[in-house]
Amino acid sequence: MKKLLLLVLCVVVPMAGFAQKKKKKKGAEPVEVAPAVVPLTDEECLEKVSLFQSFVKIGDWSAAYENWLPVYQSRPDFRSQIYTNGTKILDYRYQNAATDEAKLALRDSIMKLHDDRIKYFDDAKYPDAYVLGMKGLDYLTYYPEDELALPAYGWLKESVNGLGTKTQVSILRKYIELSYNLFKSNNDAYGDQFLADYQLVTGLLEQIAQEGGKNAESASEQKAYVDRLYAASGAADCGQMDQMYASIVAESSSDIEKLGSIMKLYRRMGCTESDVYFAAAESVHKLQPTSESAAGLAQRCMKKNDINGAISYYKQALNLVVDKNEKADYLYLLANIYLSLKNYQQAVSYAKQALTITPNDGRCYILMGVCYSTAKMHSEDPVLSRCVYWVACDMFEKAKQVDSSCAADANKLIATYKQYFPSKEDIFFHREVNEGSSFHVGGWIDRTTTCRSK
Repeated sequence: MKKLLLLVLCVVVPMAGFAQKKKKKKGAEPVEVAPAVVPLTDEECLEKVSLFQSFVKIGDWSAAYENWLPVYQSRPDFRSQIYTNGTKILDYRYQNAATDEAKLALRDSIMKLHDDRIKYFDDAKYPDAYVLGMKGLDYLTYYPEDELALPAYGWLKESVNGLGTKTQVSILRKYIELSYNLFKSNNDAYGDQFLADYQLVTGLLEQIAQEGGKNAESASEQKAYVDRLYAASGAADCGQMDQMYASIVAESSSDIEKLGSIMKLYRRMGCTESDVYFAAAESVHKLQPTSESAAGLAQRCMKKNDINGAISYYKQALNLVVDKNEKADYLYLLANIYLSLKNYQQAVSYAKQALTITPNDGRCYILMGVCYSTAKMHSEDPVLSRCVYWVACDMFEKAKQVDSSCAADANKLIATYKQYFPSKEDIFFHREVNEGSSFHVGGWIDRTTTCRSK
């Protein structure tokens, strides 16, 4: 009887490898994991396995626990269902525990369940690396107070390295997110690690996507997400990007999909002045021209001051582009080129086309205002020659109205060009205008504005 009592008291075993053993607090619900006094026979185990599986299916968790626990205690190597159902049973008890102390005991028992699965059960279909992945995910669920979750990061790392392309896509995403959190907590300590993890995870996701199968689409989507996460992290500059991808671009000169993915990453990183980016664009354009490759070559032309070449490639990009926002970007870039050439009418034309797609793009209104301010209208009239500044300031006001990110630049331009408005005296003595009244500016500008003095 004393031996039995001792066994009942030693019911909670802390998680293996946890930094500090947790003492069972008074009031915690026990989860019996000590060996049973009398081992069950194979027949008894089979019967109880069948019973607890049935009870799990119908949601009778108390009956499931009563039949599951003796098998887990007596024969932890008997069937994999001990562990696949055991996590569900213990999770139910955790979610419905009456006290915080009971939750602490139960979450440690869930962690130990994964350890025992590795210790006692050798499953070729679900090897240790798989179990460690599940353990890492469960740690994130049951230990939310651990913001950096270093234990989970370690287990997921072992899982990813062990399973490779057989790793679940959800685990790859969670693993890189943990690595990102560590990097953000200490850039110097975890910078190299985050870079290595990024390369590992994107490489695996790319392989999974290329292999096809049920996870291919999800892998492709998650790779795009991981690329965005990496680009936003600031973990690498353009030089480091070149070191990472120069050889890959050279070796993948016939792989359109991979080259396109690298180009998109370079764009997100703001590294589109890189020779590696240009090399990828050139290879893609030779194989099968895309809007991305044409835009890349246009930027290379701009870098070489080949304006005509840039215009030609951006026009190709416009013909090839599918995404509307990208099309608006190309139109704006063409408008900028024509502005640099002082072809203001053409610049405004492209800016207007961009605004039909993205009407809240303040950059286009600012560009149009700058173009209008340069127009030569009624050059001999001291008042009418300045009407262009009214239209220009209208555009700057519109820019900050639709796009707050342009407000600072717009305000500076308004302050600059208001100085060129005609004086009250000039307006007073001019027959054709009255302050506060509408005024149509003709020619290629063709806009109605309001007459106002400086």
